[in-house]
Amino acid sequence: MGEGPLLCLDWQHRCYRVWPTLIRPENLDPPGRPGWPLSPYPDGDYHIYPSEGFRSGSFGHPWESSLCIFGPELLDAIAVDVHAVLRHVIRRDGRPTTA
Repeated sequence: MGEGPLLCLDWQHRCYRVWPTLIRPENLDPPGRPGWPLSPYPDGDYHIYPSEGFRSGSFGHPWESSLCIFGPELLDAIAVDVHAVLRHVIRRDGRPTTA
């Protein structure tokens, strides 16, 4: 994860570079300015949030309505909350889960 920027990629729209460590809760969605340029969850397009070195990030798949989280540091950081947020794990390491 680190201190560097995330790339916010949407193949049909403008892409962005954001520095999550600079975003403070009080600055999210101020009047007239959204805090994040794209939702991490897909809304009809693929949304990809990789770190600049592509070591970690997320990949939102619009037709599958899924969110893939990758990178050991990111997975460790969200391990406690991932099931509460995503609810249902459909693949782990690219293989279908049985649960």
